[in-house]
Amino acid sequence: MTAVSERPAASSRTALSNGIALEDIVKPEEGLISRRIFSDPEIYELEQERIFAKGWFFVGHESEIPEPGDLITRSVGTDPGILARDDEGVVRVFLNSCRHRGMRVCRTDRENTSFLRCPYHGWAYKNTGELVTAAAENHYGPGELDKDDLGLIPVAQLGTHRGLIFATWNPAAPPLREYLGNMAYYLDIIFNRTGGVKVLGTPQIWDVETSWKFATDNFTDNFHVFSAHHSLVELGMLPNDPDFAGHGTMVVAEEGHVLHLTPGAPNDDYASMGLPHALREKFPEHLDADQVLMAANTAYSAGTVWPNFHWLQLMSSGTLGQKDAPFLNLRMEVPISPTRTRMWSWLLIDSDADPEYTKTSYETYVRTFGPGGIYDQDDMENWEDCTRASLGPAARQHTLHHKMGLGRPVDESWPGPGTAYRGSYGEMTQRSWYAAWLRSMTTGWPDRRSAGAAR
Repeated sequence: MTAVSERPAASSRTALSNGIALEDIVKPEEGLISRRIFSDPEIYELEQERIFAKGWFFVGHESEIPEPGDLITRSVGTDPGILARDDEGVVRVFLNSCRHRGMRVCRTDRENTSFLRCPYHGWAYKNTGELVTAAAENHYGPGELDKDDLGLIPVAQLGTHRGLIFATWNPAAPPLREYLGNMAYYLDIIFNRTGGVKVLGTPQIWDVETSWKFATDNFTDNFHVFSAHHSLVELGMLPNDPDFAGHGTMVVAEEGHVLHLTPGAPNDDYASMGLPHALREKFPEHLDADQVLMAANTAYSAGTVWPNFHWLQLMSSGTLGQKDAPFLNLRMEVPISPTRTRMWSWLLIDSDADPEYTKTSYETYVRTFGPGGIYDQDDMENWEDCTRASLGPAARQHTLHHKMGLGRPVDESWPGPGTAYRGSYGEMTQRSWYAAWLRSMTTGWPDRRSAGAAR
């Protein structure tokens, strides 16, 4: 599979209100991305219709709702959702909106309950989504209240992979496993390496004055680390080497699904993602031989499942003088407006991890990532300034430069699926992500009915 698709034919070109076609201002195959897409309200509205109404979106992890009756509130794309395990243990996802006036029926982050009651007019629903009672029912006439047709609105499709729960509002979307394609192979390396992982605590959630695309671009970008986080280099918390994260492999698993597998220092501490040896020994039980080798040669990994879900497997120091420790972080960006984004961040731990490793991983994560973390504060400042600098009429006439590695050859020796490139400094993965963005905005992908024409 090639890293980027051919541009749509002239007959399918998508013109904006000023007559300019998206295909003329977003050219992933040339490494040219218009600044306009990061702030334009018209483009934002098209994204709602063509991306966030159609794709598959991460909702949560099975470990967050372990018991019957557990539920949590989450975004599903850009819509408010409820992720629930009903009384029979079945996982379900609904729109968090009463069928009467649209009020949110669940206004807490999490709870355990068999029923949800809308606070506005009192309509009550089972955790299966069924409408049980509507207030003042005796005042409805014949045929005016059909409870069977007024349950909570379910997602069109629900799927899981290695404990990760995804949902889509799009009945025409391909099944989750087909949507993930080659990316499932790499998800297994991260999330099934020891037989399973679990969420530790609750997600951190905060808002940033930035386009969601700047944040997404950042999570497939290794070469910003030395510059953007240079204060940590000066403190001795990162290597004083501009190329320290430039080794390894970049993979375009499917268009839009991308990842890095990057080694650390050449010693045992940075092998096998830095996990304790008791956990490393489990790799062969759950991964094939090539996956075990990839995991063994990786200290850092960043991956993106199109469009806005990421993992970060990192080795980092949390404080001065602390030995680098590993942690697994999940990330998601949910756009609130063209220039405002809600960030979600989770910490995961291997299910069989011992208490000491769990504590170290947790402490390192909270000191480095999230709104109070030393890395995220640097990143947020950059994303916000990138957004502000792209708002004006002069800036919107120009493109951003994504050409690093444009002519880099494919690594034909790579044993895994997808298209691989040697080195972790390059913009091959960004170009693939923007190619998927353009394809979604112009052809209707990932609808099953449009997939054949779009490929």
